[in-house]
Formats: sequence, C-alpha cells, structure tokens
Amino acid sequence: MEWVLFVSLQWVVSGSPTPPNTMLIDSFASEELCKKAAAAIKTEFEVPFPGQQRVATMGRVTCLLRKEK
Repeated sequence: MEWVLFVSLQWVVSGSPTPPNTMLIDSFASEELCKKAAAAIKTEFEVPFPGQQRVATMGRVTCLLRKEK
C-alpha cells in the first residue's frame, strides 16, 4: 500500500482570496508517516508571514490510500 498527501492551499491577501493551488506528495510507506507530514504542514499554516499582517494561508491537507492497479 502507498499513501499520498493531497495539499490544497489558498492565500488571502488584504481580504481577497487567490486562486487555490493543489499538489500531491507521494509516496509514504504508512498512514502514520503521511499523517506526520500532514501535521507538519498544518503547523506551517499557522505561522504568519513576517511583516505581512494582511496575508493568511488557508489550506486543506488529506492523506489518501492509493489504489493498486
């Protein structure tokens, strides 16, 4: 089994959202490793940009099990 991390990011600048960006990070050998990576990314969302009070990072991070072909 292979786990992948799906990340969707969007920034809000001065109250206006930017178009969302998505990416897929693969391959994690276990769900636990994927969830640890997801937690680290979520922690980074909470860190404000230095000197940029009007910029916020919004995001969704999900671990998914890739189906075997």
